Amino acid sequence: MTPVWLIARSVLIEAVRRKEIYAIVLISTLLIGAVMTVDFFNLEGLTKFYREVALQVMSAATGLTVIVLAARQLPREFENRTIYPLLAKPISRLTFLLGKLLGVMLAAAFCYGLFMLVFILGTFYLGGEIPVGLFLQFLYLQMLKMLLLAALSFWLSMVVNLDAAIALGVIFFFASSVMTNAFTLLYPFADPFGQGTITVLNYALPQLALLDLTEKTVHSEFWPPLNLGTMFALTAYAGFYILVFFGAAWYCFRRRPL
Repeated sequence: MTPVWLIARSVLIEAVRRKEIYAIVLISTLLIGAVMTVDFFNLEGLTKFYREVALQVMSAATGLTVIVLAARQLPREFENRTIYPLLAKPISRLTFLLGKLLGVMLAAAFCYGLFMLVFILGTFYLGGEIPVGLFLQFLYLQMLKMLLLAALSFWLSMVVNLDAAIALGVIFFFASSVMTNAFTLLYPFADPFGQGTITVLNYALPQLALLDLTEKTVHSEFWPPLNLGTMFALTAYAGFYILVFFGAAWYCFRRRPL
C-alpha cells in the first residue's frame, strides 16, 4: 500500500496547491449565501429551501471537480512524460492507477468536507436540525457516486482526448440525474423496440439518482434512515459499475504503449 499512498498523496497535494478547490468552494458558498438572504414564508420553509439548494450545489460542484481532476490525471502524465520514471520503478500499472484513484477521492473528500462545514454552519445559523443517521448515509452514497464518476473519467480519458473525456463525463453526470425519471415516464408509451432500448440503457448506464438522498435528507421528518439491506444493495449496485469502469480503464492503460 505504500506506493499507492505515495501516489495518492501527490495527487492530493497537487489538487490542494492548485487552489481550484478553494475557488469552487468559494463560488458555491457565495451562491448558497445568496439563498440565505431570501426571507420568505417562515423559518422552517427557508431552512428546507437552503438545505435543498445547498446540497444540490455542493454535489454538482464536487462532481464537476472529480470529473475534471480524474480525467486529466493520466493524459497529463503522458504529456509531461512524468509517468516514465514512475513506471520504471517496481510499480505496476494497477498500483499506479489505484494510487491515482485514491488521490482523486481524497481530493473529493477534502472538497466535500469544506462544503459540509459550510452546510452545517448554515443549517445551525438558520435554526435547523441535521438528521444524523440519514445525513451520514447521504454522505456515504455521495462518496460512492464520486468514486463511480472518477472511475468513469479515468476510462474516458483513455479512449478519447482530454476535452472530450471531460465533456462526456459532465454530460453523463447531469443527464443521469434525470435519466431514471425519463425512463420511467417513457417506457409505457414506447413501442417494443423502444422499450427494449430503454431496458438496455437502464442496465448499461448507472443511475446516479439512486445514490442521491438529497430529497430524503431535506424532508427527513418523513423519511427514516435506509435499512441495512437497502444500503447494501445500493453499495453493490455502485460497486459493480465502479469495478466495470475501473477495470476498463486499467485494461486500456495496460495496453497503451509507453
